[in-house]
Formats: sequence, structure tokens, C-alpha cells
Amino acid sequence: MKAISFSAPIPTYLATLAAGRISESLLVGPHACTRFGDVAAPDLPGDRWVRIRTRLGGICGSDLGIVGLEASPSTSPFSSFPFVLGHESVGTIDALGTAVRGVGVGDRVTVNPLLCCESRNVTPPCAACASGQHSRCAHFTDGALAPGMFIGTTRGLGGSWGEYFVAHESQLVRVDDAVSDAGAVLTEPFACCVHAVRGMMPADGQRVLVIGAGTMGLLMVAALRALAPGAHVIVLARHSFQARHATALGASRVVMARGDYLAELAEVAGTRLLKPILGRPIGIGGVDGAYVCTSGTRGVEDAMRFTRAGGSIVLLGNATTLKGLDWTPLWIKELTFKGTLAYGSHTYGGADTHAFVEAASLVASGRAPIAGLVTHEFPLARYRDALGEARAKGHGDSVKVVFKF
Repeated sequence: MKAISFSAPIPTYLATLAAGRISESLLVGPHACTRFGDVAAPDLPGDRWVRIRTRLGGICGSDLGIVGLEASPSTSPFSSFPFVLGHESVGTIDALGTAVRGVGVGDRVTVNPLLCCESRNVTPPCAACASGQHSRCAHFTDGALAPGMFIGTTRGLGGSWGEYFVAHESQLVRVDDAVSDAGAVLTEPFACCVHAVRGMMPADGQRVLVIGAGTMGLLMVAALRALAPGAHVIVLARHSFQARHATALGASRVVMARGDYLAELAEVAGTRLLKPILGRPIGIGGVDGAYVCTSGTRGVEDAMRFTRAGGSIVLLGNATTLKGLDWTPLWIKELTFKGTLAYGSHTYGGADTHAFVEAASLVASGRAPIAGLVTHEFPLARYRDALGEARAKGHGDSVKVVFKF
């Protein structure tokens, strides 16, 4: 099958790193860590697994970090090489293991890509999995599968940047007939945002700040509007087309992160800026909570600057090291930082519901009209164009770029 795969033996890694500094086009190629070509279609690892023919495979920022060799080395133990990239998916079941129940060949599904205890055949499950907190699984490197946290970073399973991949029956979520492929492929990143909001749910009337208006920031706006409609959602965006999407999804106010934007954001957030002897202003007062949906130091700085004392900040998959960050506001303002990864179960309304299932339900019900965030589709053979479009956020109007099979 045709696929885009990744492997990083040290000589290839060093050569790709050097070549990428000359031209981003050299990050993918026959001698690079990331390669397009023919690979073997994955076999079913067991009788409770299915094989899926990909319809759409999303390009995530974390995927771009892998291709660009920008991902933190700390994540490397939670993967195994070579692997086919891609964990955002919608596809059609092509083959079934003998013990699979509840789905059939031809069913359209999206997949929770976490490879935790159940898919790894680890018994008894770890305490996190037993309590429904699968993103905290203690066994991502153990059991019947090669090490890996997700489909799309794990040897032998394929990924959605390939024509076929495999998934355990516990990972499958059937796609409602009313949901487009575009809406379905966004279920996975949207579930990350649902999980983040459930982990820090704003009350009616509270103000929250979403920093970054790429795919994850915009999906965070959608999750907040669906789950906390009484909150005031402020968005910090870099580009005009992002602002338009944020407004359409229900943001209360959008501030453009251009030039000296601190004064405007301070006014909107209710922050009083103080000028230190050196450096950028620090803030007193502000929003009740912030969701950092962009990588790098500046987003975390702004979160600490514009969140009130005693407030909370959620870091949503910030996959880079934070160079030169002054953590002083953390203790001066007694802020709470919370990391969030993927999805797990949450108790509300007297019942436990998994964030991935809730995300799919919100999309199907129309409460989260997110399908329009898929702005570009490319066949896999045009991978260079697709990756270029996904990286060039400021030069066009791309939000989510996907491969179409």
C-alpha cells in the first residue's frame, strides 16, 4: 500500500536534520526520516482487531513536529520505528477479526488512537485505565504491541497517512450517517478539546482565554460553546481568517496578536499591566482560566500575564521545550497549571462519559459545527503540497489539511 512512514536511525536523523536546515523540502524523501512509498499493509494483530480503509487522514501539528524533527526527545520512548504517520482518521472497515462484535465490513468509523491496556492485552488493566483515564495509561510500552502511545506512532499498525491501518474494536466509534467525512476526521482533535474543557469547566459568567486559533484553538472554542455556553470566550488569534472562524464558532471577542496587542487584550481580559525594570509587562487581574493551544514560550507567557491570581491554565499538547520562560508569575499569582493529553472519561450528570464518545455525539447533534474547519484536501501522492499547506498557516487560509484516499 502507499503510505508516508517515519523512521529515525541516528545517521538518517542527523542527515535529515542538516538537510532540513537547507530546505524544508528535504525533510521528506527517499533518504530522509519521513518517506513516501510502498509499505506492507498491516495484518490484524488479534481476533478483536479490524482493518480500516482510510477515507480521510488529518495532518496534526504533532505530525508536523515529527516530520520536522521538532518533537521533544522525551516522547521517543512512546513510539516504535518504522511507523506510518497519522492518528486523525475516518475510514471504512475492510476486514474483521473473528471475535469482533457490533460492527461489520463496510461500516464507517473514526478511531480513538490511544493504545492503552485493553488494546495491548494487558490484564489486569492499570489503575488509570480501570478508572477510565486512558490517556494516563501506565503500559504504553508494554503488552502485545510494540511501544507506542497512539496509532500513527507505533510499528506494525499503520496510520491514517496510509491506505490501510488496523484498530482494536475498543477504539472504534461508528460515524453517524448525518456526519460528513470532514466532521468525522475532526472527532479526534475535538475530543482532545472536550477532555480539556471537562477538566477545567468554566462556570456561567466566567471569562476564559483561548490562546492560539489554529485547529486546536478553534476546536477549543467549539468545545467551550457546546459545553459551557454561559462563559465568555476570548480568543487570541494571529490571522484574519482564524478570527472569522473563531467568531463563527461563537467566540465572544477576538484579539489579533499583531504588533503591540497587550493593551487591547488587557482591556478585554480585565488585566492591569505593570511595567517591570526590564522586560514585558506583567499583569494583575484577568480571566478566570486560559487554554494554551499553541506551542512555544509566548503563549505560556500570555497565559500567565492575563490570568487572574488563583486562576488556572491548561496546556493543550504543548510539544516543545519552553526556552527563556520566566516562571515568576506562577508563584506570585498562585496559578494552577494543568497538562492535558488526548481524552478520558468524565463524570457529569450522574454518569461517566468518555470524551471521545461525547465529542462524536456533539458533532452528530450539530452542537459542534466543526466540519468547515477542514479547508484543504490532497491525495497522498501530493504529500509535499499538503505538508506545505499545513505548515504555511500565515500565507493562506488553511486550518485543517487532510489526505483524501
